[in-house]
Amino acid sequence: MLYLIGLGLNPKELTLEALEALKGCKSVYLEDYTSKYSEGSQKSLEKIIGKKVIPLSREEVEEIKPFLTHAKTKDTALCIYGNITSATTHSEIIQTAKDRKIKVKVIPGISIFSVIPMLTGLQEYKFGRTISIVRPEKNYFPKSFFDYFLKNQELGLHTILLLDIKKEQNYFMSPSEATKILLDIAKEREIKLGKAIVICNAMGKSQIVEYKELEKIAKAKYPKDSICCLVIPGKLHESEKEALEEL
Repeated sequence: MLYLIGLGLNPKELTLEALEALKGCKSVYLEDYTSKYSEGSQKSLEKIIGKKVIPLSREEVEEIKPFLTHAKTKDTALCIYGNITSATTHSEIIQTAKDRKIKVKVIPGISIFSVIPMLTGLQEYKFGRTISIVRPEKNYFPKSFFDYFLKNQELGLHTILLLDIKKEQNYFMSPSEATKILLDIAKEREIKLGKAIVICNAMGKSQIVEYKELEKIAKAKYPKDSICCLVIPGKLHESEKEALEEL
């Protein structure tokens, strides 16, 4: 049996179902390249479940897949920070396991998508397509995400902007860096941008949730190596306006 387990945003968010499954598994693997806990560590997780956790690189998750080999003969877990199906890679793993006649059990976890409406006061059903901002590199600066943002705005929908992470390089895009990219593209297109919500280390003790002008975010300093995202509101209901004023 292969268990795909969402870990939540910190070790204390592990569900009872997930805890029971992890304690029963012979091998526990951790996808260790797309994110991290907002608070806590792999050692914290190991202490809770009472066994060693094996971290996996991108290549090991996407190509080698040692967890599938072990899952043929014994209960094996692949853990992912947040929730399970937030990335297409995880859906592909489920299908590959089924093709190999391996039983699969998916145990969801709390994700950033779960907590954003709670942290911001924005209504859950009014979010549009989530987009990602990637760090510009030489000969590589994708800007198509901005078109999806504009489409959300046209529809009056809120936009979650996930910020680039390259964990193997210890790179975590800051809200100020992401905002500068947004403002530069907006300037090229002669578009005026207003306010955004900054969320850093969601559900951790060092959590930051604030709502202010993008120009101010671009000049602000945020904790290094933090998991952050931006939310740009669309058309606001009166209750949403009141919630944002409190931020």
